[in-house]
Amino acid sequence: MQKIADHLGITKVSVSKALSNRPGVSDDLRRRIVETASNMGYVPGQSQAEKKSYAFVVPKRYFLETDKFYNAIFYYMNNLYMKGNSTLVPVIINITREENVEKKVFYDDFDGIFLAGELSELYINMIHSTGKPIVAIDFYKTHLDVPYVLIDNFYIGYQVTNYLIENGHEEIGFVGNISQTSSISDRFFGYLKALQEASVSLCEEWIISNNDAKSGLYDINTELPSIMPTAFVCHCDMAAYFLSNTLKKSGLSVPDNISLISFDNTEISEAYGLTSVDIDKRDIADTAIDVMDRIVQGKKHHNRNYVSTQLIIRNSVKTLV
Repeated sequence: MQKIADHLGITKVSVSKALSNRPGVSDDLRRRIVETASNMGYVPGQSQAEKKSYAFVVPKRYFLETDKFYNAIFYYMNNLYMKGNSTLVPVIINITREENVEKKVFYDDFDGIFLAGELSELYINMIHSTGKPIVAIDFYKTHLDVPYVLIDNFYIGYQVTNYLIENGHEEIGFVGNISQTSSISDRFFGYLKALQEASVSLCEEWIISNNDAKSGLYDINTELPSIMPTAFVCHCDMAAYFLSNTLKKSGLSVPDNISLISFDNTEISEAYGLTSVDIDKRDIADTAIDVMDRIVQGKKHHNRNYVSTQLIIRNSVKTLV
């Protein structure tokens, strides 16, 4: 099929649709594909009509080589679809494409679309207008009536802050741009709830961000507060890792001077001994595919699907009591 696609200058998905007599290609293109396939000696198998293709759409800023959260989700989903003889195509959206919405015809080749990570309102609305089945992963929008696969970010933000408080910390900062994603803002508000319940004061100077909202890149040269807290809740492992290096440049060490706690439990947290919330990325993959299958098959499904989490305790938090 790839040879047919290369010969005609089209996608392999279009070839698959034409040969399995599915909608999504014009009659003229279907005729040319069938003729080319016949000339090249291609004989479609019985299972061809059962094959489906899906898009895994994710902003480039969340799919960086150094950040393995969405990479891992894609890996597990792709493995599951390959076993089922279907295709999952990564569609990495840079900030230019996200802000200058491309034609939706690109998505006509897919049977369904997974949105992983929070895209711009314009891009989300464009994808929604395709009428394709959509499953959103790790974010939510009140106006977007689609199924979501979510983590209870409010609770885990509350949980990790309480863990710091239980270990004697009363001066606790937060690392993350709370206007960037619903995940970060929910973790922040969980952090606030824990502070309030424990009558621990909030210091606005201790709320910092060390990554660029558009590119997703982290900065080791982030300006630190003039008076430091004893601990930081970091919105993800990568934010914690870069903050630890910023602290090191300033002569401070983790956890002797500053304690850090984070989220995602990616490889970097294990490598550097970060206490982190494990988010079951395999569970996210399984759930997202199950929900998509239910939509495609016309079965009932839940619009809010939560996956499990677990606090993994390592050595980045110092006990002060």
